[in-house]
Amino acid sequence: MKYTKLFKKPAFYNIFLLISLLFLIYSIYDFNQYNRIRKQEYLNTGFSKLYEIRDTLNTGLNTIQKVAYDLSDKISNNYHSKNKIEEIIKKATLENNFAMGIVAAFEPVNGKLFAPYYSKHIDKIDYIEDSYDYTIDSLKTTKWYNSVIKQKKAVWSDPYVSDIIHELVVDFGVPIYKRKPKGDKEIIGVLSITIPSSFINNYIHKISLGKTGFSIIANTHYFFISHPSTNYLTRSEITQSKYKTKSNFKKIIESQPKDGHLTEFSAIAQQDAEFFYTSLNQGWLLISVFTENDLIQKSDESFQKIITISIFISLTLVLLLMRILQIWKGNNRELWIFSFLISFIIFLNIVFIWHQKINSSYISETSEIKILSPTTIDNYVKERNKKLKQIDASLQSIEIPTGIFIYDIEFLSAYNVAVSGKIWQKIPDSLEINNDVNFVFPQAAPEGISVRTRPKLKKHIKGYWLYRTDFNASLRFDINYINYPLNIKKLNLQLKYPNIDRNVILTPDLNSYDFIQPSLKPGISKDLYMPSSKVLETYFSFTEHNFYSNLGNEEFTGLKENPILTFNILIKNILLNSIITNIVPIFIIALMVFLLPFTVDRLDGKAVPGAPLNLIQAASGFFFVILLNHIQLRDNIQTPGFTYIESYYFIMYIMLTIMSAAVLIYLKTDKYKILEYKKNLIFKISYWPILLMLVYLITLSMFYW
Repeated sequence: MKYTKLFKKPAFYNIFLLISLLFLIYSIYDFNQYNRIRKQEYLNTGFSKLYEIRDTLNTGLNTIQKVAYDLSDKISNNYHSKNKIEEIIKKATLENNFAMGIVAAFEPVNGKLFAPYYSKHIDKIDYIEDSYDYTIDSLKTTKWYNSVIKQKKAVWSDPYVSDIIHELVVDFGVPIYKRKPKGDKEIIGVLSITIPSSFINNYIHKISLGKTGFSIIANTHYFFISHPSTNYLTRSEITQSKYKTKSNFKKIIESQPKDGHLTEFSAIAQQDAEFFYTSLNQGWLLISVFTENDLIQKSDESFQKIITISIFISLTLVLLLMRILQIWKGNNRELWIFSFLISFIIFLNIVFIWHQKINSSYISETSEIKILSPTTIDNYVKERNKKLKQIDASLQSIEIPTGIFIYDIEFLSAYNVAVSGKIWQKIPDSLEINNDVNFVFPQAAPEGISVRTRPKLKKHIKGYWLYRTDFNASLRFDINYINYPLNIKKLNLQLKYPNIDRNVILTPDLNSYDFIQPSLKPGISKDLYMPSSKVLETYFSFTEHNFYSNLGNEEFTGLKENPILTFNILIKNILLNSIITNIVPIFIIALMVFLLPFTVDRLDGKAVPGAPLNLIQAASGFFFVILLNHIQLRDNIQTPGFTYIESYYFIMYIMLTIMSAAVLIYLKTDKYKILEYKKNLIFKISYWPILLMLVYLITLSMFYW
């Protein structure tokens, strides 16, 4: 009895309320600490990669500067004839792979100019003075010369698009001096090296930027020298005026030479990303952009900590309700209020986990690398070529830009899906082709003729053959139904080149799409009809198949990892359909089962005649309705595993059994005090909390533990 009295003391509930509150405060603190440490980890990783790129770039750019100074000294220290100067700049251009061309321009002598320029592209000496007077300061085209003369020191020019190679280039100019007898020196000209931005980009690619990372180089005049999007480079003046108005970019420019980072939305990565920035020795600004996935391994720990906080919030509220309603007094009104409120709290927790899980699943399912720009493709191909070079220096990947457009998707079963649409390929002239269809579906269903292709177009365009093909395919996908209906169905439609002995990579033809943002669903018809599902996003990615075999070709030299181009379609179940089809019938049955104890009673201490039989008949009817609905669900999904939604049916089997047994025992005997208390009140008020708690525990076990 003394232990029973303990439950009736407010102090007992106050102690547990305080303990629960302390755990809640700690869980919130732990969550904040976790986020702070995680944030610091990926910031450290980001700055480490930034400095690695900076050091590599400084090494390369310093080499360029040394060559320029050495050439300037060579010309300055000795008197050379015009022919000798031309020979010197030609030799230096050919010996240095970074030099697109070199010019040695001199001040006027007796009114005559002399500026020989050797270009690798045209392989000859041109004379700039034949085109324009490079000493006129007012001309834009003379900045490479006059800026060095004015400042009397080496100068990196603003980037510009070369009229010869139609590529972005920068010039590095150093003074040419004439030595005087007293040791003084006089500037008599400028030696300038033209460097294509592609050389700088290649230096950046020597450093691993993750799967979606990229770097930008800009100068203090808001010109981009290197950028993954060529539009920013070929339209330099438009880009300059645009970025002068961007406050965050201005903040980075004005912060030089300080290091720092910003969190901004990246149009290339199509998500929030970290922008790390620092200065190069040349006065340029280096900005490296990484998504969180590139900087730190993805984890579900954050989701688990959020759910932990919700658990302690709920526990604290329940204990607070016990204290406020004083449930130990046993008043009917307060007990029913407590039953309703605790049921509502548990229900909110279930909904909260549903909400968190449907969003975290969305992220988890798409945690692989999305191809959203040529940078990602370039990174993948370069990494693959690097591995090929280790096998044979002559090996190199051949890219076939490939696009896809989906007209229709129909689920034939839980795992077999019919897909129809178009595929096009841009096959370079360098690749010998004997077939009209140059792709296969590795996921083709094994039964019958599962793939039909109809070539529609073969046309030669600017160095490649365009092949366009219509297709209908029955494909088998490994769809995970364990979390149904909260799962994201991912149709990872795979394409590969038929001949695995050739080093061919199918790459996404991004240029053929008006937009490539996954949320805009490129490559799929807007008229696609799927009444029970919704397409969330579409995107390309790379995967690989490793046969761990040469497949009988002993002469094969190459990588055994066969590249696969994957077109991903993320499909979300429309929850309203699942709720109406599965949850609503279960709720209605649960409500009827709840009403069972209210429909029967004893008369003069004995069961009313026929009441037990009526109870058994009602329970049997409820059981078969639930069972039929359960069987229909299994027929629709046909998955070998146990799905989340099925737990609701098993819980109803348990609750129906317990409630029916409790009512029958109450009708047949009065030996059990727990049933006799206020005419089976305990089972009545605990029905919904127990039912929802079982659902909550199953939900936690599926998504939390």
